[in-house]
Amino acid sequence: MNNINKIQNGSLYFNESTKKVERVLGRINTQRVWTKEHLRKPEDTRIKDLRLANDSEVKSYKLKTMERHSLPPLPTAWPPTSIPDRC
Repeated sequence: MNNINKIQNGSLYFNESTKKVERVLGRINTQRVWTKEHLRKPEDTRIKDLRLANDSEVKSYKLKTMERHSLPPLPTAWPPTSIPDRC
């Protein structure tokens, strides 16, 4: 990517230097933007190292997100307690 005006904050880009999908957070200057990868601190990235992530890269990124942020499984068996009659 060579044009800072075409980069959109919040969008996913593939970083050719790190070989990872990263989210663009904001612009630093005409040559660099802030990017963030899961569970890492934001880093300054040269825009010439970025290209828009393709569909398979976005899906892979989202799967990693779901794995990291998914809830633990519910218990499979628990003893139900009887509810006493109210009379």
